[in-house]
Amino acid sequence: MRGMVRWSVAATMLLGLAAGCGGSGDGGSADTSGAGGDVTVPSDSGGGAPVSVTAGDKSDVSQFLTVQPTTVAAGKVTFTFKNTGNRQHEMIVLKTDTPFDQLTVGSDNRVSEDDSVGEISETDQGKTVSKTFDLAPGAYVLVCNIEKHYSQGMRSAFTVTP
Repeated sequence: MRGMVRWSVAATMLLGLAAGCGGSGDGGSADTSGAGGDVTVPSDSGGGAPVSVTAGDKSDVSQFLTVQPTTVAAGKVTFTFKNTGNRQHEMIVLKTDTPFDQLTVGSDNRVSEDDSVGEISETDQGKTVSKTFDLAPGAYVLVCNIEKHYSQGMRSAFTVTP
């Protein structure tokens, strides 16, 4: 009986270790949008200047994206994106000199992602995801680019200094 208990404990520990070894393969953190509960995944081991981004809904036609801080030094930047809304949201990092509230919205009710330097993909409500990007100095705009979300207020200016 004691041998079975030891085997059971060992098997449980191995399964726990195997579950913790996954990753996205892109040097960032794993996407937890499908995971249960409020999950924060640590970014890659390089770390970076921490930036907190919160996405949410004021109503069906008004949404928000808050960013703190809005200015960081160039280099690795770790965004922790928390979706407090009642639907999926995402965060696209666009490097552009166009003011954050003046991007052109296309016929598909989205802005162009041609200037994208990275993103945190669609994240389910109640989830938190962290990801690190290496950002050069310049002006950026953070947006949720799901259809109509940019127009409904999901955008923020972001600056990276030398």
